[in-house]
Amino acid sequence: MDKKITISIIMIIIVIIGIFIYLQTKGGKDMPEVDGGVVRNEKIPGYEEVIKSKEIVKFEYSNGEFSVSCELKDNVLNVKSKGGNRSQRDGTYFILDYNAKDNTLLDKLQSIIDKYNLSKNNGYTHEVAGLPEGCGDRISVRYKSGENIWKSNNQAPTMSEEATKEIYNAFHECAKDNNLDFNSKGSNVLLYDDADIDYLQGTWIGKHFGKEYKVVFENNHVKIYEENKLTDDTNYIIIEGDVITDKVKDGITEPKDRYDYEEFKIISTMKKKNDFTIVAYFMKESYSTCDLLKQK
Repeated sequence: MDKKITISIIMIIIVIIGIFIYLQTKGGKDMPEVDGGVVRNEKIPGYEEVIKSKEIVKFEYSNGEFSVSCELKDNVLNVKSKGGNRSQRDGTYFILDYNAKDNTLLDKLQSIIDKYNLSKNNGYTHEVAGLPEGCGDRISVRYKSGENIWKSNNQAPTMSEEATKEIYNAFHECAKDNNLDFNSKGSNVLLYDDADIDYLQGTWIGKHFGKEYKVVFENNHVKIYEENKLTDDTNYIIIEGDVITDKVKDGITEPKDRYDYEEFKIISTMKKKNDFTIVAYFMKESYSTCDLLKQK
């Protein structure tokens, strides 16, 4: 009896191993995704490596650092670009959406495709389940002839660093030719929703280590007084409830002195709708919390 049980267990293990090997090698969209499992889709039929057409009507590329696209409709080229660091508010974040003054961008993109043979491995997709976004890249190109280029990989880039850089530069140059740029100031789309600015307007008073503080918000500008002495006078921005010095606009990269406020934390609740706590950065060493400020 023990021998039969042992044989049965061995057979079950063999079946499980066989299923695992099958799932690892089988192509197709029906493959279940398991964290850490590798999903490989074979080459999609109809996506040839030799593209006869040179007339691009739609181009899309994205990776963990930026995404760009353009589409030609009725001889008007709409261009979209996005990238930079949104959370840091360091001026690198940008979003562009505009109609280009000409269609020269399409010719530049086609020259990049030819130069780096980007239609190689056309129709290939490689995906590793469980990986965070931004590890690889994706490119999609549609031609007037109906031909297409499609490659996607969430583990590693599908093309060389040089090709990626040239795509970035082509869209960047197009933006500058249209009086825009790849930074916050050069964007033509609303980057942040600073609705809390309206809530802050006016004068707030409180104490910190026994000293009296007055904070005056006027539009996108803040003045901070310590014992009636002006200690900060700068523009500010808000992200996720934090009031942060607008270093980009003021040209500031480091605190001007030990009283240069870096960040404030807003608290807005039903019970204390007119109160918030201000967090000050003192002497470039540590954060300390000011007593509850009240609107005057």
